Amino acid sequence: MDEKYNADPPSTDFGATTPNLRLPSAAIPGRRAMPTPGPTPPQSPAPRRRIPVWIWLIGGVGLLFLIVVVGIGLYIFIPREPGFTIIVRGAPPGSEVYVDNISRGVTSADGSIRVTGLKAGKRLMRVSHEGYTDFNTSVNGRDGDVKSIVAQPSPTLTPTKVRLLPNPIDYNGPMILIAAGEFVMGDDNHNPDERPAHKVTLPDFYIDKFEVTNEQYKKFCGATHPPCPTNPWWDDHYFNDHPHSPVLGVSADDALAYAKWAGKRLPTEEEWEKAASWDPGAQKKRQFPWGDTGDQSRANVGGTMRTADVGQFVNDASAYGVQDMAGNVAEWVDANYQPYPGNQTSDQNFGTQNRVVRGGTYRGEIKYARTSSRLFHAPQLNESEKKNRAFLIGFRCGISADDPRLQDRLRAR
Repeated sequence: MDEKYNADPPSTDFGATTPNLRLPSAAIPGRRAMPTPGPTPPQSPAPRRRIPVWIWLIGGVGLLFLIVVVGIGLYIFIPREPGFTIIVRGAPPGSEVYVDNISRGVTSADGSIRVTGLKAGKRLMRVSHEGYTDFNTSVNGRDGDVKSIVAQPSPTLTPTKVRLLPNPIDYNGPMILIAAGEFVMGDDNHNPDERPAHKVTLPDFYIDKFEVTNEQYKKFCGATHPPCPTNPWWDDHYFNDHPHSPVLGVSADDALAYAKWAGKRLPTEEEWEKAASWDPGAQKKRQFPWGDTGDQSRANVGGTMRTADVGQFVNDASAYGVQDMAGNVAEWVDANYQPYPGNQTSDQNFGTQNRVVRGGTYRGEIKYARTSSRLFHAPQLNESEKKNRAFLIGFRCGISADDPRLQDRLRAR
């Protein structure tokens, strides 16, 4: 795994083809008939002069050159609309879009809108819709740029609904409620891909208290019959003999398949960071799940030789009580490795070819265990990892609190 962790028919001229009708002189009273002339001998037509081919060629080339020159001139001298364009996607249909607090229209049925002619520089964006919290961000652009943002305002929830949600729950494993609200995502003081720090509002969701274990994944393998994960190099019996340790050697697709089977999904990057970093009581962000001090002894991190059973490091817990988010194994989340809105950093690894991986590992340094640290990896394990059985990535699951599958389960209980 990378440590840092893209042809009309011819017209008929009847005047040219119809002879003129004249009365013969004999038919006019008082006049003698003109003698009828004898037949006129046929005459050979005068030869026509043809235009030489080379003149046609020169004329054609000249005309083509003239067309090209005129086209270039029009492109250079005809004024074009200045400014840059922002394409908003992902918003609820009918959302009103503001740029620098001036309304620029509403989103269409597919949740998108194209806003043109924006003055170059930093523009403040706001997407608003009744029943949702406002989505706010900023975009920097230059004349001619086309920028794209994904705006996903979160549904507002009443305090009554929040109080009715149980916490914790057992839904194919222990899960912790992360209550709806705003938190600060990212960090301006560390790696470029963590910038800028920005506010994000999320609805209620649940997240697994622990990473998915070998025991849980083994049930999935028994039910759906995918290949079982390969054991790591340091333990040839890891998958079978350590049921309470986090599963290793799974790709992003494997993790998605398990989550679907369990009636859940992978957490988004925003959900993962909130569960790991936010202190709802103090309304502030933590650098590590437990606080702002990088105490390596609190988590299975920093160069240990193997994973530990989940929950064994009881001090590696976030303010919500979610365990092992700094140590043990890194975790797949449901996100491509992309810059945050407003981040102008150029990175060849940004794009859709890499997935975000979050959290520290038993082999990694404590600095990669910070709650805002972003790692990345291709969705599949690479050949070196497979050959050497050098696995560092596992996962945990999440689910929206209003997911019908979860609500049905809660009502049944």
